Amino acid sequence: MAEENKADKALNKIGDTLSKLDETLAKEENDKLQGKKTRAWFEEHRAIHEVKKALHEVGKYDKFNEDDYNRFMKDYERAIKDLNE
Repeated sequence: MAEENKADKALNKIGDTLSKLDETLAKEENDKLQGKKTRAWFEEHRAIHEVKKALHEVGKYDKFNEDDYNRFMKDYERAIKDLNE
């Protein structure tokens, strides 16, 4: 039963991540008009990292690297902050 709960939580995280990505990509055209071409790239890669992390947490993906994830998230946060300024 605990295994099912972990899998459900992972699937919910993946679903939430993809929903956020869909929302961001819908705004991509407006971003391009404003010269913010890198936001979509960062958002796509953030989503990939988040999906890998969720799958790793339930033992379904072995290639997840926490250090790479943390480095990317720091870069992501810095880049998104710069884009929003």
